[in-house]
Amino acid sequence: MIKDISQDQPSSYCLPLIRGQYISLRPAEKKAADYILNNPEKVTTMSSVELGQEAGVSESTVVKCCQHLGFAGFSQLKLALVRELATTPESAFGDVELGDTAAQVKDKIFHANTQALSDTARVLDPEALSQAAHAILNAERVHFFGVGASGVVAMDAQLKFMRIGIDSGCYPDSHVQATRAALLSAHDVAVAISHSGQTRDTLEVLELARECGARTICITNHPTSPAAKLSDIVLVTSARETDLRSGALSSRIAQLTVIDCLFMLVAISRHDEAMEAIVKTRSALGGRRRR
Repeated sequence: MIKDISQDQPSSYCLPLIRGQYISLRPAEKKAADYILNNPEKVTTMSSVELGQEAGVSESTVVKCCQHLGFAGFSQLKLALVRELATTPESAFGDVELGDTAAQVKDKIFHANTQALSDTARVLDPEALSQAAHAILNAERVHFFGVGASGVVAMDAQLKFMRIGIDSGCYPDSHVQATRAALLSAHDVAVAISHSGQTRDTLEVLELARECGARTICITNHPTSPAAKLSDIVLVTSARETDLRSGALSSRIAQLTVIDCLFMLVAISRHDEAMEAIVKTRSALGGRRRR
């Protein structure tokens, strides 16, 4: 489920929404979006005509961009932007650059991760979280799929859920992922993790899972991406990645946190069984350490 911002009067966030919907925008609309992302404070004092001139697009493109993002028009987007900037603490955040000192890198990375969590908290739909947890609770087996950095998150998820007695699997090799996905059933849940929502191997897994009748869940930064469209439930993150922070830092932190939310929802829903499983696994691991 993708959060419907039309229910917010007006939306309390803007920049995370633009980043999440960015890949679905038309080329001219992306120019307007780029300008807003790079100059948010300046945009709050501009008209749609002025924004169009600065971004090199027409006023109608600015309006269409706003509507594509779910706003009624530029005025509503601007109001959401004003509210967001008023509640977002100022910092020295910027992209990590060549020549940055250790102190600058530390400040930028910590802020990027903190901002990713803050933005993800705004765009992640609690109802979608609840639906995903319910699907996992009622599945015979849960399978986590991801490639690269998202694959690391999938492995973390599999270990977490296994510790509380949920029959779960994770498959680092893309060929094994496809093989496993082709053998799923309507009693299984497939959780695909992809920051871009466009990773070819992940899309193949989702397509195979759907063909088998399995319930599909996607954790992605882009709620209109191909992966999202192939999923029954969409859990949206909002993490900004750049060239020196490509697909492995703040996006991973946001994905791990979404997994933590799912894990806790499932754990508290089956508290007694979860605690029994934790005691057993802790005892097993403790016994190995004494050898």
